Amino acid sequence: MASIGIFITILITIYILHKIYARYCLTNLDIGVAISAPTATEGDILTLTEVLTNRKWLPLPWVSVKFRTGRELMFSTGMATTDALYRNDVFHILMHQKITRRLQFECTRRGHYSITGLELTAWDLLMEQKYIRPFNCNVQLTVYPATLPIPEVEYLCTRVYGQLRSRHPITPDPFTFRGIREYAYGDPMKAINFKASARGIGLMVNMADFSNAREVVIILDLQRHILWHYENLEERAIKIAASIAAHMNKIDTPTSLISNGKNKQTGYTPHIPHGLGNQHLARILEALAMVDNHNQEIAPISRTLESITLQGQHDQEYWLITPYHSKETEEAYLSLCATGARVVWIKPGDRPTDTSYHDDIIYV
Repeated sequence: MASIGIFITILITIYILHKIYARYCLTNLDIGVAISAPTATEGDILTLTEVLTNRKWLPLPWVSVKFRTGRELMFSTGMATTDALYRNDVFHILMHQKITRRLQFECTRRGHYSITGLELTAWDLLMEQKYIRPFNCNVQLTVYPATLPIPEVEYLCTRVYGQLRSRHPITPDPFTFRGIREYAYGDPMKAINFKASARGIGLMVNMADFSNAREVVIILDLQRHILWHYENLEERAIKIAASIAAHMNKIDTPTSLISNGKNKQTGYTPHIPHGLGNQHLARILEALAMVDNHNQEIAPISRTLESITLQGQHDQEYWLITPYHSKETEEAYLSLCATGARVVWIKPGDRPTDTSYHDDIIYV
């Protein structure tokens, strides 16, 4: 009889526990997820923080928190990867306890990532019944494209400026100092460098550099002109555009961005008008981060160049960046150059041996 009584007591206890956990397991239980920064750059290490709070007297021996995000956010542990990354984090939490867990991850690719919902699963004390509850959240992260190393960017800009200066030595810029030389007949008096002349080496005058760079328009072509595309070239072209924008912002040169690539979320092509400052640079980098180079329902960049040629907008510098070469783009580029516009053509990769490629293309 005693054993039967104990058995009945156990069954009653299990039944009561089931009822208690069924009613109170997911009450006063909250989960929060946050990322250490809303924006980052490719290669950055960020921290994802999970905070699980149990504000009741009932302990939870097993709580699972699941959410989905992009596979390009590389966590070191606890992930299942298919076309996206699924995290499944397990907690053991007592009554009236808060657990904070911090997980580091690497941003391996540009893009926009979000966590819009969580699934919280809890089990009862005997691990027999599970209870599921969804939680809404709004965690957003934009990963900007990485920029090229500073020496590489400076080398690129030196080549571009050298090419533009040799092609278009136009109005001297009195605010840009290039050096000194001996006085020649016809030099204005205001150009005389009296300090250098006082050293006894003759009458010397300042030399002003040419004012080539007023405004820079970055034109990024992401159309695939060949059957076998190279995504690494496309990504490098995007990095070159980001590097140019960052460099121009550093030297206080107004910059704009035009591309035929489509925004992955809106489907629109990015067009950022001229501007300056860190906020303007962030707009350009965000537009580059959101470009979907797999969407090829785009217009040829030659149409953009033809439109600029017809409009006659030649007060700006046009920096054309293309991962691939096409005859239509080359013809539009040459037509624009023929109008006297200051335009350079930049391609990622090494210069090919094919002589049909235009000599003015700068390979980076």
